[in-house]
Amino acid sequence: MRDYCSFKALAARRRKRRKVLLRSLYLFAAIMYTALTISGCGNDNGQIGDFRYRSDMADQPSFHKHEDPLPPVKGTVPVAGKELAISDSLAATRVANPVERTPANADSSKFLYETYCTPCHGLSAKGDGLVAAKFQRPPDLTTQKYRTTPDGYFYYVIRNGRLIMPSYYESIKSRERWLIVNHLRTLQDK
Repeated sequence: MRDYCSFKALAARRRKRRKVLLRSLYLFAAIMYTALTISGCGNDNGQIGDFRYRSDMADQPSFHKHEDPLPPVKGTVPVAGKELAISDSLAATRVANPVERTPANADSSKFLYETYCTPCHGLSAKGDGLVAAKFQRPPDLTTQKYRTTPDGYFYYVIRNGRLIMPSYYESIKSRERWLIVNHLRTLQDK
């Protein structure tokens, strides 16, 4: 009889522990449900503290148009046409034009200028292009101010853009930019 009583007591204790465990489990589930429901309400910016658990397509850590994915390591030597970044227009004035003005590359220079620059600056670089009539008029690049401006500055402006002028970094290669500068100097000499 004694074994039967201890077995009954053991079974009762197990049932009691199971009830407590189930109550705890139900309480935990209720708390989690409430927490998730509350966190799902309101203005959700997809971030809890410093942890970002959701991102939208409009707000993502992607690269912008015309932006280099990674800047070159300081002191890197360009290989296969990769050009070093020019920090600002003042630093650009110290960059020398590596492409000489010769009759052999005059046709290429003129073609590139007419393709990319004529719509705004006009055929004679006086700022009288067809697009310029609809927007803000670009400066007359044949004036004395621009005749004394270093070639590197024009290269920098073509590469990075300035004010309303867009950047042609992706559209025009480095050598082609220098050819455009050479044609601009030819127009200034006329």
